[in-house]
Amino acid sequence: MANKRDYYEVLGVAKTATSDEVKKAYRDLAKKHHPDMNPNNKKEAEEKFKEISEAYEILMDSNKRSIYDRYGHEGASQTFRGGGFSWDDFTHFDDLQDVLGNLFGGGSIFGDLFGYQARSGSLRQRRGADIHVIMRVSLDEIAKSAMKQFKINRLEPCAACSGQGGFDHAECTQCRGQGRVKAQTRSILGTFTSVQACNHCEGKGYVLKNQCVKCGARGKMKATRTIEVKVPAGVAHGQYILLQGEGNYDLGGKGNIIVQFEEKPHEYFERQGDNLYLRVQAPYSKLVAGGSIEIPGLNGGKEKVTIPRGSAAPRVIRVKGKGLPHGDGGHGDLFVEVDLKPLQGGDKNLTNLLEQLKKYEGPVTPQKRETGE
Repeated sequence: MANKRDYYEVLGVAKTATSDEVKKAYRDLAKKHHPDMNPNNKKEAEEKFKEISEAYEILMDSNKRSIYDRYGHEGASQTFRGGGFSWDDFTHFDDLQDVLGNLFGGGSIFGDLFGYQARSGSLRQRRGADIHVIMRVSLDEIAKSAMKQFKINRLEPCAACSGQGGFDHAECTQCRGQGRVKAQTRSILGTFTSVQACNHCEGKGYVLKNQCVKCGARGKMKATRTIEVKVPAGVAHGQYILLQGEGNYDLGGKGNIIVQFEEKPHEYFERQGDNLYLRVQAPYSKLVAGGSIEIPGLNGGKEKVTIPRGSAAPRVIRVKGKGLPHGDGGHGDLFVEVDLKPLQGGDKNLTNLLEQLKKYEGPVTPQKRETGE
């Protein structure tokens, strides 16, 4: 993926660009590089058109954009079913229709460029639906990239008819085996000719003489499966991964499982990005004389933090590399806010010690305000 251009560069927008700015940039480039507008250089135009559409797909989706900003092209590739962008991953065909109007002509861009035709020339069948799973994970599981399991109910190919819904194919008389019919709609931009699936054969191009009894001619049956996934190290709340081909089955193929992560609150730690924050109370003697204290760590571990001699309370101590892992193999930091632990008990000995301490404390010292001048 080293040769891939930055998506922001492809669309010519800044990393802070809004969705409206991304859409405007895409509209302008789509009109410029549409293959039908470049008949003398169609192959190069198709490649350029696909490149800007890939960038648009990522930058117009807030979650995909967040993954790309964090992990680059390596992370973005995980949002595509085949590990790399194809027109099956593009979810903005309505935007294209709005942008290009009647430039599609007889629907050639859908058939030739977007790959809607199957081997036999029939329209590609609809793939199975995706399955959306919410997985609750702890900071401990995020830190160690734990393995997790969950159960799903999904549609799988019928074993009796190999997912076809029946036996003995016959050509559809309505579409003559093409699986597609043309339809025209009008807009302010002109007449738009699109290709639609044949209703009679549902886009297959054939009908079945004998239907499968086991699946009721549906070609698919329900099954319960246990799926195992590895929690991405450092994954953030709301981010997701795609399990390609693990979703529901249909004649056009299998959908995906979208696993979205929901972070559980931790007993001690707060999280900001890859950094962790912890509040502790330390005895007065540690603040004055300095020394190390033991604090909770992730996954049941312990961490040692050194308090500098003569520390005031509260004081924030930064421990480098003890936060959560992130995409480049490094770790965030741990920030420990140390406050004064109240004294326990109130016997005569404590009273005497406090009286002796007074001669070392000195008078009350007013603190000057910071005016910025």
